[in-house]
Amino acid sequence: MKTIMLAVALLFCAALAWWLWTPDRSRGDLESKYLRAPGDMLQVGQRRLHVRDSGPRGASPFILIHGFGASLQNWDSWAAQLERTHRVIRLDLPAAASPRPTRRATTRTPAAWLCCLP
Repeated sequence: MKTIMLAVALLFCAALAWWLWTPDRSRGDLESKYLRAPGDMLQVGQRRLHVRDSGPRGASPFILIHGFGASLQNWDSWAAQLERTHRVIRLDLPAAASPRPTRRATTRTPAAWLCCLP
């Protein structure tokens, strides 16, 4: 009886994993879906960052950085309101699981990226 229950549990786990699996998408597919313009990708140091910069350049800036598991698109409704009177800078934090990180990211890393933005 235990063998049958174990087999059913393993079969269920395998079926669930197959149902939840999603293949990776190419960089080109993702960029065509999420970038408004090629200029949205900026080379900052050794990283390519997805950045949106809107609103009057001379206005006071708002810098919007998303949390874990989110993206800069989470700020679209806020940015639409703020960019009328402020410069709004939104950036996507690079994935923590990048293939070859050059160094360990710290809480200071996003600030260093912001200092390098044009």
